[in-house]
Formats: sequence, structure tokens, C-alpha cells
Amino acid sequence: MHRVLIAVDGSKPAERAVRHVIGTAAAGMKQQVLLLNVQLEWAPARSKEEKDEGRRLHAEAADQATRRARALLEAAGLPYESAMRVGDEAGEIAALARARKCSQIVMGMRGRGAIARVVLGSVSLKTLRLAEVPVTIVK
Repeated sequence: MHRVLIAVDGSKPAERAVRHVIGTAAAGMKQQVLLLNVQLEWAPARSKEEKDEGRRLHAEAADQATRRARALLEAAGLPYESAMRVGDEAGEIAALARARKCSQIVMGMRGRGAIARVVLGSVSLKTLRLAEVPVTIVK
């Protein structure tokens, strides 16, 4: 069975990536879906309370970011597993795909301009460099 990791952040491009996977499943491709949201790391916690609060806030943000993707997958009857990681987006996407033996990564692309890509980088392009499996970028 084809195991696909879908990286989502709550954006319209991420929603299009989910719809792409749903379309391939509807066309007959048997898939196990792993839905991933990566939260950026904040400043280091100075106490256990701050660490706990950070975990709670990351979990809430991840829940919000994956809400639409989960609804789409459920409406399509496509079973999925959900995961949240904290850290460098591209690094976490590639690492989880490797650890969970995914055969493909699917993600949306925001389509920033050339200057923003040079200054900020691109999560999708960095994921392409780090991933050991095919990466489908849905525009």
C-alpha cells in the first residue's frame, strides 16, 4: 500500500494538496495517509510551566491548521493519521517521511515571489532537497 505524507499548514495551497490526494484515491490508488503539521519553534522555555504552555499552544495551532484537511479527508471517507511536529518545517517533513517509511510527500506551494524565495527560502524547495522519496508540490 502507498503511504503518503501530506504536509498542511491551514492554507489554500495545503487544501489543494489534500484534494489532490483525495483525487488519486478516488481514481483507485490505495493509500495510507499521514497528515502532518509542523509548528515553528518559539523561544526556549524557561520553566516547566512555560514548556507545558508552549506544548498546549502548539497543539491548538496544529489542530486549527489541520481542521479543514481533516474534514476533507473524512468527507471523502479516506482514513488518515494525524501528526504534529515542532521545528524546521522542511527538516521535520523529510524526517517524519523517512521514519514512517512514506513512499511520497505531497504539499502545497504558496507561490511567493522570487525575492521572497531568495530571502526567506521555500519550504517546498527545501523539502525537495532533503526528502528521500518523491515530493509532489501542488500549486
